[in-house]
Amino acid sequence: MPGPVFIEGDRTDLRTIEKADVPFLEEGINHPAMRRYAGGDVPYNRPRYEGERFDTLSDGDIVQLIVCDGDERLGDVSLAPVDERRGWANLGYRVHPGHQGEGYATDAARLVVSHGFDELRLHRVSATVVADNEAFRRVLEKLGSVHEGTKRDDAFVDGTYVDRELYAVLREEWAG
Repeated sequence: MPGPVFIEGDRTDLRTIEKADVPFLEEGINHPAMRRYAGGDVPYNRPRYEGERFDTLSDGDIVQLIVCDGDERLGDVSLAPVDERRGWANLGYRVHPGHQGEGYATDAARLVVSHGFDELRLHRVSATVVADNEAFRRVLEKLGSVHEGTKRDDAFVDGTYVDRELYAVLREEWAG
């Protein structure tokens, strides 16, 4: 069972990550449909995932939460790193393939971005997305993010260099 509710939404809840969630997260980062867009060229085994991902949760400059519908895990969402001095964070999210296209990513992203602006007092939330990841881009646009530019040949995906697109939303633009 996922950890306690940290942010409660109408449809989606964001819960704290517990050790019992690591297999779920590891499955997500290694899933071929998700790995393509997450830059996961190297497989994650349990020790690597725990060492590189799970242990960073205690650093204080990352907000990473499990996306749930009731007790069912659907994915994860993050603001990482959170730069308090500059007032910004990067948004990331993943919804497992069996639950994609159902609005969970938009709900989860909206909840965590609201948390960033309202509770963490951020000024800016940005995201970088592989250019052909239309679903991720649609979520960013629904959140009111503005396309700021293209990083040409910035990622290596499936044996080829691809562009990544930069998006951001500022606090004064945020409609929640």
